[in-house]
Amino acid sequence: MTHPKLSIGISFKNPGRYFELALQSIFAQTFTDWELILIDDGSTDDSLTLAQQLNDQRVRVYCDGESRGLNVRLNQLVKLANAPYFLRMDADDIMHPQRLEKQYQQLIQHDDNTVIGSAAYSIDAESQVVGLRSTHTQQHSGFNARHSFIHPTVAASTEWFRQNPYSEHFIFQRTQDAELWCRTTNTTKFVNLPEPLLYYRESGTFSFTNYLGTSLGLLHLICTHYTRPRYGFFYLFFRELIKLSVMSIFDCLNLADYLISRRYQSVKLTMSNSAVLALKNVQCQPLPLE
Repeated sequence: MTHPKLSIGISFKNPGRYFELALQSIFAQTFTDWELILIDDGSTDDSLTLAQQLNDQRVRVYCDGESRGLNVRLNQLVKLANAPYFLRMDADDIMHPQRLEKQYQQLIQHDDNTVIGSAAYSIDAESQVVGLRSTHTQQHSGFNARHSFIHPTVAASTEWFRQNPYSEHFIFQRTQDAELWCRTTNTTKFVNLPEPLLYYRESGTFSFTNYLGTSLGLLHLICTHYTRPRYGFFYLFFRELIKLSVMSIFDCLNLADYLISRRYQSVKLTMSNSAVLALKNVQCQPLPLE
């Protein structure tokens, strides 16, 4: 397809068994006028083989045999996009079947200087819904803008992403999204939909190495984007160090999931039933494999 309405970009590196479910969720979308761009970032599992077996004209797969980092790959995905709007997604998460439909309707109702995100269901390692990650309705500035979105839910015009590329500095490999929101919040309108349109995998999959990378990126972000009085800088800087120390202790005690559970709230029964039903529909979606 040369003129799709939406481009979906996924960079993947050893997503394992979660990759198939992520792909199923794209083919299960109620909105079908899309292209899917997949970039392998040096996988050593079977994910590249699965990607290359997809037999659908809307799918393009790229592999250069290198591991360059998510921030670099995201910019590459945007450059390859043919559609006027670009959505990102992580290779271990799951789209709600109506994500594309509902975000597209919002995108065409806003100007090209708007980023659209949404709430998300939190899921565990077994793809069970464990909670709800709500969204921020008020747009923040400065360092507080780092929490503007749940990063795999975002969508915007392709031109916006091209004019506001992710930083490719190595320190932001784990916090490329936070850096982008802090850098653009004063010139861009941020909109979050209250409806959960993604299943966000975070419970039972904690990696302290990844958390450390995130913390280092945030510490660097404080140093480069915080312009308030010095006492505020030191407060934020040492608060991040304390959080890192606490997570290190809890991880050693195998209690990291307890801290992670504080990020999300419980799901009401009616919403939970709806979330589970939509997830089952995704799991039943066949892939167009060769």
